[in-house]
Amino acid sequence: MRKISEEIDELLIQYLDGKLTGEKLEKIKQGLATSEELKDRLQVLKLIQSSMHEAELLHPSSSFTKRVMNNLHRVAPAPMVTPKNGLLLLFGILVAIGIGASLVDVGFYNSLNGILSFEQLKLPSGIKTPTLPSIPFNGRLLVNSVIALNLALAFILLDRIVLRPFFNRRSRMQL
Repeated sequence: MRKISEEIDELLIQYLDGKLTGEKLEKIKQGLATSEELKDRLQVLKLIQSSMHEAELLHPSSSFTKRVMNNLHRVAPAPMVTPKNGLLLLFGILVAIGIGASLVDVGFYNSLNGILSFEQLKLPSGIKTPTLPSIPFNGRLLVNSVIALNLALAFILLDRIVLRPFFNRRSRMQL
């Protein structure tokens, strides 16, 4: 089955609407007499057209446009994280960063250096245990990475919760 072009679809729609005359009308009638695909497509278009005419389209109320236009100046609703909660979260992150940095500074995590060995892993019976690699582990590096991630999170929160609202408010005041 070959695809019917958009041009032929348009002609079939015009045929259904009764807008075709002359040579185009004769060509469509000849095509419908000889082509099953064209007949099938005409039936599909008839179904679509009849369902469109039968469908009751919803019309908005008369005051809809007025309400929309009156509310265009309103500011979008506040974000999920309120400034108060955001500042508390930011303060908590900064405290955690401070505690972690002070513990790293006094050498608390220096004893966490070593090698993680997977030789003691027991696999189910019947499975040959492959030689597993040993991974060097540096506790100080791990904690420093966590502190760096917390610091990045703190900067993002500072931007979203404190700086952006402050500068948005300032820019609205100057307008």
